Amino acid sequence: MSQPRALIIGLGSIGRRHQALLTDLGCAVVACTRHAQPDLPCYEDLDLALRENRPQFIVVANPTADHEATLHRLAELAPSARVLVEKPLCSNIPTPLPTGLAERIAVGYNLRFHPAVLALRAALRDEQPISAQLYAGQHLPDWRPGRDYRSSYSASAAQGGGVLRDLSHELDLGLWLFGPWQRLVAHGGHFSGLDIETEDTVGLWWQAARCPKVGVEINYLDRAPRRSILVHTRRHTWEADVLGSRLLRDGTVLESWLPERNATYRDQDRAWLRNEPGVLCTFDEGLAVLHMIAAAEASLRQAAWIRSSPLS
Repeated sequence: MSQPRALIIGLGSIGRRHQALLTDLGCAVVACTRHAQPDLPCYEDLDLALRENRPQFIVVANPTADHEATLHRLAELAPSARVLVEKPLCSNIPTPLPTGLAERIAVGYNLRFHPAVLALRAALRDEQPISAQLYAGQHLPDWRPGRDYRSSYSASAAQGGGVLRDLSHELDLGLWLFGPWQRLVAHGGHFSGLDIETEDTVGLWWQAARCPKVGVEINYLDRAPRRSILVHTRRHTWEADVLGSRLLRDGTVLESWLPERNATYRDQDRAWLRNEPGVLCTFDEGLAVLHMIAAAEASLRQAAWIRSSPLS
């Protein structure tokens, strides 16, 4: 039986991670990148890579600002391949995609596969959430050891940086756990001394279908990295400690895990290869995150609450 053929577009750190995982999962992997690798067949020209390899699976891991143009190109040149787009789906809400493409796209919100998040989601099925707080923060200069943070895409608005897009996992998880938002308000901006042109801290509050008050705090500032989801329900206080890989109820640890670094990516990529629905983020769900980002930016500009549109 022949190996599934996979193409990775963009070979930064996340592209290399997908390359290793897809190889382990049995794929024959090639890449489209300007930076050739000695251990991997590489192409600079996307058309040539697609024509010579006819991939069944394509990972879009180039800069966020290039995602939309890449997807339109794939609609023309790879009409049957399934596509995994690294988060966020695009820098902004994309123009309508060609018919049939959206159904073949998944978005790389891998934290949905974290065991603490999955356990929290299961626990909340029998609960009535009252309020929730999702938090993610890490000091940007510590993100990529050995690389000047000022040259990273996180520092550049043109490349799709800033916490609203960089840390949009929390927006996706808030929507996934609590349903569509009805109105929201945001406050934040570039408040620190970091030498970047993007926002370094943003807080959002919104009213959701399943929870009357959902809050998100995301920042490039926290010198003690943390990521967690705290939920108060009518019966309990739940916490998914994502970095600590623990689920707590009323302050007591119910479960803990020791997942290896790539576990959530591996589970995501496996689900994508097998076309398993349920946890994998769909195109429409990734698009909903972009609508939330657009609403948050409108709220920041207007200093006002924003009501959901039918497309949000």
